[in-house]
Amino acid sequence: MRGVLEQLPHMSGQIVDGTRHEKVLSYMRLFLASDAAVEQLMSWNALRTLAECLQPQSDMRVTATAVRFLGDAFRARNGKVLWTAVHTTQIVEWVVDNADSSHALVRVAWLHFMCQASYINDHAYVELLDRVDYPRLLLRRLLDSSYFVVASACMLLGRLFHVNTIDPNLSALIEQLVARPFALQTSARKAAVLATAETLLLLKNKDVQEFVHRVFAQPVLEPYLYDVDRLVRDRALDVLELVVLDVDAMGVRELVAALARRVDGCVVLRCLAAVVKQLPWNRCIEGGEARRLGLMIANMGVSLLLSIHPATQVAKAAQQSPSASSMIACEAARIVREHSQTTFSAHTASSMCLLLSNPRVQQHTQLVQLVLSTLLQTLRLAHNRTHVQMVPRLICTFAIRAPGLRGVFDLALELLGSCNAEFVQGLEHAIRTRIVDVEWEARDTVLEFVTRAVRELAWPCVELLVTQQVVDDAVRALSDAEEYVRASAAYLLAAVVERGDEERARYVSEHKHLTQSDLARLVADSEAFVKRAALDLVHALGTRGVGMWIECLTYRTLYDLADDPDFEVRVRCARILALLTQTSPVNTSELQSTSLLLEMCRDSSRYVRAECLRSLRELKQNTPDVDMTSEPEPKRVYVGERTDLWKLRNVDLAQLEASLSAEHLYQEALDTQVARELMREKSDANAGNNILDCY
Repeated sequence: MRGVLEQLPHMSGQIVDGTRHEKVLSYMRLFLASDAAVEQLMSWNALRTLAECLQPQSDMRVTATAVRFLGDAFRARNGKVLWTAVHTTQIVEWVVDNADSSHALVRVAWLHFMCQASYINDHAYVELLDRVDYPRLLLRRLLDSSYFVVASACMLLGRLFHVNTIDPNLSALIEQLVARPFALQTSARKAAVLATAETLLLLKNKDVQEFVHRVFAQPVLEPYLYDVDRLVRDRALDVLELVVLDVDAMGVRELVAALARRVDGCVVLRCLAAVVKQLPWNRCIEGGEARRLGLMIANMGVSLLLSIHPATQVAKAAQQSPSASSMIACEAARIVREHSQTTFSAHTASSMCLLLSNPRVQQHTQLVQLVLSTLLQTLRLAHNRTHVQMVPRLICTFAIRAPGLRGVFDLALELLGSCNAEFVQGLEHAIRTRIVDVEWEARDTVLEFVTRAVRELAWPCVELLVTQQVVDDAVRALSDAEEYVRASAAYLLAAVVERGDEERARYVSEHKHLTQSDLARLVADSEAFVKRAALDLVHALGTRGVGMWIECLTYRTLYDLADDPDFEVRVRCARILALLTQTSPVNTSELQSTSLLLEMCRDSSRYVRAECLRSLRELKQNTPDVDMTSEPEPKRVYVGERTDLWKLRNVDLAQLEASLSAEHLYQEALDTQVARELMREKSDANAGNNILDCY
């Protein structure tokens, strides 16, 4: 760390990659986690080194890195000692002189420095604030052209209000910021107003909350919600969500009425969605009243959605502008979705189910997703079995594509453990219907769901789901034209073999379409992820001791797998080699599995070496000691394998384990040697000669 710190002032200005400075800063921040960090910095005279980074000729990125690190150091243990020492150096003068730096990066670093120093908040900090005329300075930073500067200014503003509650200078600043008529405000000023409001509303202080609600009353906020700039509208919606938390029931009704009078359809609906979203957490309205208000607004959205039916006048009029109709429908669906997060409504459930069967709705993918997510969330809160039976019907709805199907299966997985046999049988029928979908994503999603169910739930819960017909479909999917489907089918069969009962495992292993040649073809697939799944299936069959799993393996196959470019394939290969060595000594000698496993102990991937280490430990526990001076014992150790077993038992496991530990991303590079030239460019700028280029 000391070497990195001392070389920081010498980082070259020719470095183009700005992330290099962030890497150095992240490494330096790790050092601050130690209890004695500040004492060590003082003993190294770190303030003098950091002051060298603040010279006029210094690269601004180096300057910003030093200032941010110094600010973070104030938060470390005994950071006040460092803060006191700073006032004996020229660093304070630099802070005063560079409060209005022309470089955005330095302005961000300056605000970070002051924000971190606010945790000390002594007389010296107050004096420093006064010297830079902080109210006017903060106003300039809030109006800054850089988003990052504005965000940092908001953090400092929040800290100052947290420390001083209602600071009259800052209160006057905010009132001045809001006072300008909306029509005369620039986009930067609108962003500053909304950022300030959001920052203060997030503070958990009653006095500050009252001040904000007085300054940012509804008439003040309303024009921002309808601004022509989408970014301003979105920011205003965030503020509205926070405002709703502290509005009483009468205020909410007045707000809804005011919004209903507007003609800006999409904007009004977004505002209503924001209101519904925050009502359950409103601090001024009791739970029952909040639910009634939310239901009232949600029913408005449901009514608007039901008006999409082709027979209605609204739908006929919308044919003139289908895109506008779709946008309004999506916003209405968002209102209902927000309400369904916390409250169950049978009317909402039946209405959403009806909408999914509407051909006009099915034409818009986004609307289908919104309606479906609303229905799924509603069903999660349902306790009536009648509503739960909608899930299999949803799976059979082909208008619901793979992304929506995943959400339906997530809900089905939650229900599987507690539902009756009728639900499980309906689910099995729906799975068999969608597993032959013409879209491969849907077939893949179905197989993934069954695999998750088998692995995450107890076998009695899924026994009726994984029928022989489902296994037949999975075996057929091993020959699917799409490689992702082949991989998912192999994972499913491996899960059934591992976790299923003896009858189901044997049915898989003895399936007439899962022969030795079928397994060999799958293991030799051209796609790495299919090989991984195939090897998992082979390992499952071998562990369970069923099927002709060894016959699909040859020495050439194992050799190719051990040399595969994909390290996860090699990990699985090592696992199978260990299994061969343990369970089949005769075949081990023919396939030379022990020799290959020894070779893989020197693999370039530490994950492969870790699997070898685990396997070797098991082998040492499960194989007999081999005396090389005695005659071999044919019943226990075969001649062809005797030497390799002896080598296995003599592998230095401690040395192998030491090669597995992962170093910090930059620590090895920065701790090894930090000569001055390693932190700067050489003759050719950015030619890859820097110590951090490899990270």
